[in-house]
Amino acid sequence: MSRFKRITLGLSWFVNILLLFLLLFEDRVQLPVWLQVTGRMHPLVLHFPLTLLFIGILLEFLVTRKTFQHASVRDVTSFMFYLFALSAAFTALFGFFLFKEGTYLGDEVSWHKWSGIAVSLLAVILVMMKESSSSAIYYPTLGLCTICLVLAGHLGAEVTHGEGFLTEPFHKVSNSITHIENADSAVVFRDVVQPILNEKCVSCHNANRAKGDLILSDYEGIMKGGETRDGIVAGKAGKSLLYKYISLPMEDTLHMPPKDKLQLDREEIRLIGWWINTGAHVDTKYVELPKVDSIQPFMLARFHPKTGLDLLDIPFVEYDEIKPLNNPYRTVQQISATKPYVAVFLGSKKDFNAKDLTELKQVARQVVSVDLGNSAVKDNDLRDVAQFTHVQKLYLQNSDVSDDGVKHLKDLNFLEVLNLSGTKITSKTLDEVATWKSLRKLYLYNTNIDEETVLAFKASKQQLDVFNSQIDLTDSVYNAALTSPVIKIDSPFFRNSALADVKLSRGKVKYYYTLDGTEPTASATAYAEPFRISQSGELRVRATMTGWKDSKVVMSPLMKLGLRPPVITLETKPDRKYSGKLDSALVDGKAGGFSRTDREYLGYLDQDLQVLFEMKEPTAIAQLALSLLEDIGNGVFLPGHIEVWTGNDKNHMTRATSFDNAAPVKDTPTARRVVTLSFTAEPVKFIRLKASRIKSLPAWYDQKKGKPAIFIDEVSLEKR
Repeated sequence: MSRFKRITLGLSWFVNILLLFLLLFEDRVQLPVWLQVTGRMHPLVLHFPLTLLFIGILLEFLVTRKTFQHASVRDVTSFMFYLFALSAAFTALFGFFLFKEGTYLGDEVSWHKWSGIAVSLLAVILVMMKESSSSAIYYPTLGLCTICLVLAGHLGAEVTHGEGFLTEPFHKVSNSITHIENADSAVVFRDVVQPILNEKCVSCHNANRAKGDLILSDYEGIMKGGETRDGIVAGKAGKSLLYKYISLPMEDTLHMPPKDKLQLDREEIRLIGWWINTGAHVDTKYVELPKVDSIQPFMLARFHPKTGLDLLDIPFVEYDEIKPLNNPYRTVQQISATKPYVAVFLGSKKDFNAKDLTELKQVARQVVSVDLGNSAVKDNDLRDVAQFTHVQKLYLQNSDVSDDGVKHLKDLNFLEVLNLSGTKITSKTLDEVATWKSLRKLYLYNTNIDEETVLAFKASKQQLDVFNSQIDLTDSVYNAALTSPVIKIDSPFFRNSALADVKLSRGKVKYYYTLDGTEPTASATAYAEPFRISQSGELRVRATMTGWKDSKVVMSPLMKLGLRPPVITLETKPDRKYSGKLDSALVDGKAGGFSRTDREYLGYLDQDLQVLFEMKEPTAIAQLALSLLEDIGNGVFLPGHIEVWTGNDKNHMTRATSFDNAAPVKDTPTARRVVTLSFTAEPVKFIRLKASRIKSLPAWYDQKKGKPAIFIDEVSLEKR
């Protein structure tokens, strides 16, 4: 141990003396390349002395206890402080090498440098004091060293992540309080451009770390423009390097931000380009500028009055907190990627008990929908439903809930939809809900409330939609439809296989499924347990039970990601407004959502889709699959006709296969669809996909909504 101490202390002093010598001749120091690489190891090693110091402090505290006053504990404590001194010295030396690169600038960097050097020197002095038992000044020195280390760490975080990094959550809270209610009152630079740059660019381009001499943390630095002085050319976004670099393809070496950083999305890039073209002014309000059709939707989406639950700024719940709450009879899931709201499904749970709800306390603020339909929920259980103070939709149909239970819901101030069909309520419930100001829809099918009473209630509550009628239950067969199956797929796009799981209902409900696009009937495959799917297609599931109508068919698209062609050419260009990620969108393995505005899609509004895939060498392709959006309400239809052409010369290809989609059906729900085309596999270098829009809109479609469009987010090529 004594030899270790001598070597460690000697090496620590050597590094500190070397560091002081370098500081003395700092202006003359020129670092070779290999030392610059060493300097970049500073972030790698800086956590080591921090950990060692605080472990050492903990051990020092324990030594004051009688039960820990052993020689072995003192030896371990001493060992920790020797390692702390050595690691602090090397961390400070590496930090000096990084500082000399000149990438980091400003007062905070200087303070970080000197506080780090102070830690290194105090660490060596601390070790010597400990060995000489100078307890009178040992503990004050230990305290001073700790303060310097905390200060150095804080300043390092500010340099790396930007000013105010530590207090950023508080700023976000205060920013949410000063929410701008409308776009016209927004100052374009302050409220639009600078927040984008702060989030995506300032970590590398601030006063302390000005890469390329470009500072983007304030207006003056932005307009100064960095080394080339033409980062911003007011009125000319196309000549402004800032706009050029953020607009470059991701694979371009000049693209900014770097690939490993948070990227600007298409909307943010367009907003910055528009600001530059308007003159790049610092204090101009949006209302003072000419309205641009392509920009106005972005501005209106960013600045709008908060209403309802949005006013509460409810925090998101981590996925790891939600996942354990799910089980075979309870589904808890976040219903939006942009809002923190959660839906709970406990429908058809015949052994329901209060625990099923009380276990959800950690997500009570986020729950906005609770489905207890067809379950064994009782009046007293609704006391626990009342804990979900932000619930907007509550489903209690076909349960034993009565007037006494409904009274427990009176404090749900955000409740908009309440389903009491098939319950034991009477007209007393109508008197109760008549005072609920937020209620908008009330379902009363098959209750004990007579028709005349409901009609009178409707007349007195014009703002409330009431749905009621009586179902004839005198027949031996209850002619109601089963609830649609709930399908869970671990990944809609997969490399090898996807796991499909169907949520089972209680009773004698049976589930049948197909994978070939046909309708599932009793002759299809019966579902028994989760299974794996290794092919592209559409999983379709139907629930059946004797005495009930079959459920609606639920469809889930699946795509197996095959070969990724090195060259993809969009021979027809998508609409500029829906150009997504251009050619890379078709092979990035990312599924689009259920909206045509999702940036994963390429949208073809005025022309048909035609894309050419080029392989490195001839490959035997046997199948091509397309992932498409069908949103008939917004004019997005499946292609009317699809063709696949193959060959080894792109100018002389033969048609491998073709496919005609069925005519669109009115009221088809919005969905993602997968179309697969198989053909004879022969080694080819080129594959051309042609997808034609439907020739004419159906007679039942509102012609004012425009031309039929194709929206595609992925193409998969599979070998034989």
